[in-house]
Amino acid sequence: MTMPDPAVSARKLAAKRQNERIKLVASALNAISLGIIGAAIIVPGTTSIASLVEPSRLGWFVVAFAIHLGAQFAFSFLRSED
Repeated sequence: MTMPDPAVSARKLAAKRQNERIKLVASALNAISLGIIGAAIIVPGTTSIASLVEPSRLGWFVVAFAIHLGAQFAFSFLRSED
């Protein structure tokens, strides 16, 4: 039975650690994005339908979408764990 190479094990552990941090950042960005959508679009829409056509609502939706795209971009930094 061969022993695993310590350098390979350390590299795999470092990759897993970095990947988990990246996933945590992406999750946080998605949560922020959902919070913005909830606060800027859904809540005012339940009180008055007329408030949904305000230009600031579209601006907040664009901001939330940009943050969501940032979360998706964060996944491009994932490293191979093999």
